[in-house]
Amino acid sequence: MSIPRNDYDATEERIRVYPTFDTPRTLVPKDEIKAWSNVVQTGKDEQGRPVKAVRFVFENEESALYNQQALSFARLETYVDDGAGERPAGNDEPQFSVREDFGIDK
Repeated sequence: MSIPRNDYDATEERIRVYPTFDTPRTLVPKDEIKAWSNVVQTGKDEQGRPVKAVRFVFENEESALYNQQALSFARLETYVDDGAGERPAGNDEPQFSVREDFGIDK
């Protein structure tokens, strides 16, 4: 389960979320993804601050890559910071589409 730690960067209008899991192959809870996705869509957080992006910063690359597709689909950034500074994890373009995943694309 991720911890409720996040930081707001007013210069970039970006929120950084720092999830921590007991095991690397743990998904960020759907409710948490949905809540942060809503922040990006509305363009402001619960405090009314402007938000252009939400970045999930994982402690290890395995966790980041395991969550990257779901986060990118929700228009959230996926990064890793294992002590050497933040770097992107994977490609922020989802490799699937909802229509195809649910068999409704012909």
